[in-house]
Amino acid sequence: MDGDWDEVARIPFPPPGVHAMATPVTTMTFDTAQELLWTGNDYGRVTSFYGSELQRYTSFKAHTTPDGPVRQILVNDKGVVVLGSRDIHMASRKGPPIWHIRCETYLWTDGPLA
Repeated sequence: MDGDWDEVARIPFPPPGVHAMATPVTTMTFDTAQELLWTGNDYGRVTSFYGSELQRYTSFKAHTTPDGPVRQILVNDKGVVVLGSRDIHMASRKGPPIWHIRCETYLWTDGPLA
């Protein structure tokens, strides 16, 4: 292990429901304005954690489950922008939505945008 960092905690990503299985993180990013770690999962849920124990700060649904996983999370001074396969969602850091844009004709591909 490098001397530059130390592991402080390992936490399982919370499942999307009471009786659901846990799902792996599909994307994560560090907040540039607050001390938060943002994660997204296969079910379109975004969760943020704070502190050395990685306690849950907020969690919200950015898009519906059939639309696939959270692809990318970006943060700015106004909130959190979440990219899905067919939509872009912006929410405040506490969870309430600011705006949501959905495109019925666009489908995420792994290739470059044309």
